Amino acid sequence: MNKLLYFIFCLIIISCNKRSYYESNYVGFLKANDSIQIPFNFSIQDSLMTISNSKEVVELFISQSDNDSLIVESPFFEDIIMYFNHKDSLKGYYYNNSLDRKIPFYAKVGVKRFEYDDSFENFNGNWRIIFNYKEENAFDSEMIVNQSMQNVDGTIRTETGDYGFMQGVVSSNRIRMSNFNGYRGYMIDGVLNNDTIKGIIYRGNYDSEKFIGFKQSGFSLSDPYGLTKMKKGYEKFTYSFNNTEGSLITSGDSKFLGKVNLVQIMGSWCPNCLDETRYLSSLSKKFDEIMITSIAFEFAKSEEKALVNLKKLKNRLDIDYDILLAQFGTSSKIDAAKKLPSLDTLMSYPTLIVIDKYQKVRRIHTGFNGPATGEKYEYFTIEFEKYIEELIKE
Repeated sequence: MNKLLYFIFCLIIISCNKRSYYESNYVGFLKANDSIQIPFNFSIQDSLMTISNSKEVVELFISQSDNDSLIVESPFFEDIIMYFNHKDSLKGYYYNNSLDRKIPFYAKVGVKRFEYDDSFENFNGNWRIIFNYKEENAFDSEMIVNQSMQNVDGTIRTETGDYGFMQGVVSSNRIRMSNFNGYRGYMIDGVLNNDTIKGIIYRGNYDSEKFIGFKQSGFSLSDPYGLTKMKKGYEKFTYSFNNTEGSLITSGDSKFLGKVNLVQIMGSWCPNCLDETRYLSSLSKKFDEIMITSIAFEFAKSEEKALVNLKKLKNRLDIDYDILLAQFGTSSKIDAAKKLPSLDTLMSYPTLIVIDKYQKVRRIHTGFNGPATGEKYEYFTIEFEKYIEELIKE
């Protein structure tokens, strides 16, 4: 009798554990329009929401609000999700107050990001993608697809950065990949016919673009070192802004003399900047002979909020170099360029300026293709660090 009771007890425990695990896994949806939703997978355990985008794991923090709704916050971005728990589903909104964005959010228990059938075409490999292909504002990009049966992951590379880790499926001749990292919620939806993909990319509920794609041997994006240049007559990159502690930092400060300097133009709101900042922070700890400075252009509506965002980033990544606040209230690159008179133009956040020990600008790298680009990222880091070592030895 005792053995029977023990067996029943074990079955109850196992059943409860399975139920608890299952109910902690969700598929979330950001509503792009009346018929399109951008899905992403996440789990909830205690006060932590963990999002998975292929190889990427994003942790967001959950807290209780005054009106019994739950608030999800990023450790890096100012964006939040507010929702109510309806037991079998979650309902609420994603907000970015600085950009006046509000996107309906819904989640249900489960793990299937997209529906799909058993048949699938082969999308594996690199594709040349042209966004807005019939418009004056058309631009090139590269879609990287890694496929295993119906499952795919990958990203989009552009001349200014990548779209982060994306995950999805192939169903017949249709490919769909999506992501959400607490700020960026994107979805690629394309159909393959006669070796050509046509489709749409959705960015939240605020933007979408048509694209056409095909495989093209030898295709490559422009050299990121050839897109941003110094103004004629300038050899030195000059700046003068306050850091997050309120101290004035200038390009001529004595601490920069005799050092290889890396100056990053960035924003705390920018996912590609976050990837680059993680990388630069690791370089700062690896090389004693370099100095790094980040110059931030923030869309936060007040200086106070901009500083909060930058300090959050600095503390979270344990950054040991200065972050300067150059602009708040807008992330306009036109306005930003006016504050950086040495540059001919500003094309991208981030932009990285490499300055030798004699204060001469040696390279300017536009954009950043991060870990989601796989081999492209690995090649960049190896080549870049080799170049830094050469500058140190000069």
